[in-house]
Amino acid sequence: MKLYEKLNGWYRVWQARGYHFIGLMHRYLGNAYGSTWEYEKAIDDFSRAIEINPGFAQAYLDRGVLYWRELDHPRRAIIDLTTAFNLNPDLSEARFNRAIAYQQLREYENAVNEFKAYLIVGKHPHWREYAENMVRELSEWVPNTKSTH
Repeated sequence: MKLYEKLNGWYRVWQARGYHFIGLMHRYLGNAYGSTWEYEKAIDDFSRAIEINPGFAQAYLDRGVLYWRELDHPRRAIIDLTTAFNLNPDLSEARFNRAIAYQQLREYENAVNEFKAYLIVGKHPHWREYAENMVRELSEWVPNTKSTH
């Protein structure tokens, strides 16, 4: 591999990380000031990071969370969260957040399955407790679902 190709590859990785960081800042400002405009700018920056580096799983994860949590677009969130998980199966947060997006859509069976999948690998005690509670509660809405995990 030529030196130029190597340097260009590294430049693109860092360029994508830069856009991702700017997206995180816009999201923070959106949360701080309740500004939808900031959320839209965050989406633009996350999208630019993904365009530069299509394998950037964290950018898909962060854009997916923004879609379901701040912009109420759970379908878009599911697409991004699925991509994030497919790119990096160690991102257990993608499964957890995908469960919440399914829950928003009232697709309770999918939500229960995702929460159960998160419980197999997820380590964060607060989110584990939340997932356990959701499996128990949502299982009441899904026929033939047991709340075991």
